[in-house]
Amino acid sequence: MKKQQIEYLKVSNLKLWTENPRDPIDVESSDLDIISKAIIDDKKKWNLQDFLDKMGTYYDFSELPTVVRENGSNIVYDGNRRIAILKYLQDEELYQKLNGGLFFDEEPKELKSLTSIPCNVCDKETALKNIERKHTNSGTWGTLERDYFLYLHRGKEKSLFIQLDEQTGIISDNKKMNKRFVKDEILTQKNLESIGFKYDVGSGIKSNYSEEENLLILNNIVSLVEEGVITTRKYRGQLKEPLIQYDPSLEEKLKTFNPSIPRTKIIKQRETKTKVVPSKPRKTPVTKVNDILFGRTLELESGKINDTYRAIDSIYNYGKENNAILSIVGMSLRFLLDVSAREYFRKSEPDKLKEDSLYKDFIKVARDEMNLSHEKVNFLALTNGWLDKSNNLDAVLAKFAHGSIPVSKDGILEKSYIVGDIVQHFFRKNS
Repeated sequence: MKKQQIEYLKVSNLKLWTENPRDPIDVESSDLDIISKAIIDDKKKWNLQDFLDKMGTYYDFSELPTVVRENGSNIVYDGNRRIAILKYLQDEELYQKLNGGLFFDEEPKELKSLTSIPCNVCDKETALKNIERKHTNSGTWGTLERDYFLYLHRGKEKSLFIQLDEQTGIISDNKKMNKRFVKDEILTQKNLESIGFKYDVGSGIKSNYSEEENLLILNNIVSLVEEGVITTRKYRGQLKEPLIQYDPSLEEKLKTFNPSIPRTKIIKQRETKTKVVPSKPRKTPVTKVNDILFGRTLELESGKINDTYRAIDSIYNYGKENNAILSIVGMSLRFLLDVSAREYFRKSEPDKLKEDSLYKDFIKVARDEMNLSHEKVNFLALTNGWLDKSNNLDAVLAKFAHGSIPVSKDGILEKSYIVGDIVQHFFRKNS
């Protein structure tokens, strides 16, 4: 085979790449596993819905997928997002299992009928060279993705950056941490040892602290970067001093790593295999719900929860193009769950009503019950992302409630879909 040649290949004969540096996944994962993970994608590595919105119903042939033929399979080394969307649309069984996790402004008939596409079929080394040149130069990869590429495909050892993220999620969970200067100047072995952490080959990251103390210190490191306390110009190459400046309570706590002190492994490495929750089939793509709060009209039992829901829905419909009113709606999503919590425990555990806040207890009950019920939720990918803790609904609702983040209609709608599924699960009107 030539190093590169253009071939028309059937979409159904293409296989998504499990070792994609954008988001590596278990090598035994199926296309269903990968697309399900991409749809849930709370960390925005795939941005599949945004990509689809820009793509529309038109497929651009000016940039061909890069394909490598391995062990009888056509592996998509580059262009996985485009192929994931085509597979999602064209594979009826896959579509039904994912239950319409992507939304369309109009039915993408052209994409559904595009069952064969031109691909750049390469040998593996040529494909890797092309991909490395493209993504390194364009800035589409962060530092973590570059490190994964070097580890997976260039025979390099796992970097400290990867090791730290696999144990803590500190980089992939916080976009501003995925920078070259964070890797090279902040999260260095020397800096980590100066504050009581150490990486050992074979045993991972250890510390001299309790799990609670680990969490406090790591969260403060993230805050230093996110709030611009440490930049390429300020506190360059330092970690201990700005940590103490940021949180003076750490001055007595932070010590150089001491191997004689009992060591704590920070956090168990996270699983990468995605679980797909079976659902009832849906025959046609779901139209994107642009302007309906909670995604549909909730059918709730009469009472306080229904009255609160209707009031919030009325406010939204009155001013859904007004950012000030959207802020009120965002705050109200948390309020609806607060009211739901008191109503739920009023019926199940009346003694808990003496407590000031029942929200967190209710959210925990909701997650546990809905995980056990296996019922079909209305927005499978979004709500299941919250159920498996990859979608941080709680933190975003708290920020909405305190007015500490900007609001957008899309952001409000997305979180309202999950809130709607929770409320309807507990307070559905008996038919």
